[in-house]
Amino acid sequence: MSIFTTTSIMTFRISRFLPVAALASAMLWACVKTDFDQPPTQSQPVNIRANTTIAQLKAMHTLGKIDSIKSTTGDSIIISGVVVMDDRSGNYYKALVIQDSTGGIEVTFNDNDQYTRFPVGRTVFIRCNGLLLTDYQNLTQITGSVVQEGGQTRNVGLTEAQVRTRVVGGDFGEAPEPKVLSISQLNSSHVSTLIRIDDAEFVVADTGKTFADPVSLSTLNRYLKNCNDAKTLILRTSGYANFAGAKVPRGRGRITGVLSVFRNDLQLYIRDLSDITMDSLRCGEVVIPPTGLPSLNETFSGASAGANVYLDLPGWTNMALAGTERWEGRSFSGNVFAQATAFQAPVSNLTTWLITPGLDLRTQKVLRFRSQWGFYVHQGLTVWYSTDFNGNNAATANWVQLSPVLPNASTPFEPGQTNYCEWVPSGNVQLPIVPGGKAYIGFKYTGNTSTNTTTWRVDDVVVQ
Repeated sequence: MSIFTTTSIMTFRISRFLPVAALASAMLWACVKTDFDQPPTQSQPVNIRANTTIAQLKAMHTLGKIDSIKSTTGDSIIISGVVVMDDRSGNYYKALVIQDSTGGIEVTFNDNDQYTRFPVGRTVFIRCNGLLLTDYQNLTQITGSVVQEGGQTRNVGLTEAQVRTRVVGGDFGEAPEPKVLSISQLNSSHVSTLIRIDDAEFVVADTGKTFADPVSLSTLNRYLKNCNDAKTLILRTSGYANFAGAKVPRGRGRITGVLSVFRNDLQLYIRDLSDITMDSLRCGEVVIPPTGLPSLNETFSGASAGANVYLDLPGWTNMALAGTERWEGRSFSGNVFAQATAFQAPVSNLTTWLITPGLDLRTQKVLRFRSQWGFYVHQGLTVWYSTDFNGNNAATANWVQLSPVLPNASTPFEPGQTNYCEWVPSGNVQLPIVPGGKAYIGFKYTGNTSTNTTTWRVDDVVVQ
């Protein structure tokens, strides 16, 4: 059938996402339009048919090699696919992604604005003989040729002459329906294909931020998750995308995009903002009445847990006022709890707040919780309430300290432990009556990396 000549040269690809040393940033900027021409909508009849699937073509490539596509019979190797990603928005640069029923593949070009000829939804035929199969950080690509620059091999992409002789545009239509998958179901077989994730939301730390940096033109990662799924997925956005400065939504919904890969990390790319619809409440979120929740019972059992996994709870606020560390979800022996510590924090001083949703305190309520310390050197946990917290910034609110029972230096160790004390109940802490309004409970941790490094934990927060 077909023979591919293989060399051991590693490829270095001109990134469509980051400025490359070989190209001045001004040249890159000049290549990205903010006003777009309209792509054509009518095609001419074509007399060409595919004889090889995209999956068959990709199977002939060895990662880390440059494979020259040649036929032993003299017949052309022809693939076809529908464009599922183009470079119209600037999120892709000098590249398209085409997909057939067996999979998808990225096609790189020497020139930008390929969407004017091959927009999303158009069928494309490629005569592959003489072209190359390469890869960039495990992402398989079709390219036209490679050159050596500074000891590195980089893809040139299909030249205009190659496009005229090797690429045929077929019918215009719609992109295929995306395959609906959860984040946990994604794998390498879905790379370079159109997918859709339902019940998706951005992690709370990314909401309200821009998708990328349109000022410095920096590409940024934002992280997606599903309800009841600890796995996250990178949404990668170029600083050259025309929606780079748009704000990441806070709600929950669906997101459609083309899956890519960078080394071992799967990454999603959207074509434009119409690929995102997130106008529902976040996972587990409830509508808090103007007067606040009538009661609260938070066991943290539904929170994600692990080192550097910051708590993301519906209605709760988790923020750092000094330093960058925040309350984390941690677990021990199957029990999940909130934890804060200054030990090995990247900034010397740390102040972080974990604040409940608004609570209805028009009648007498009590607060109960459990707390525990680890590696005790200081009393770093205090508990407060506020009636004017705005839900965003603890520093601008007035806080009144409460007096729960907390463990101290003399609290005995938990059985079987030599560094952590036993869990201590707070007792019934009477909360103030707030006529006609709501209040918030704040768990405040303070410490530093030199002398005040005690780890503090909180669990089973009840207000009733």
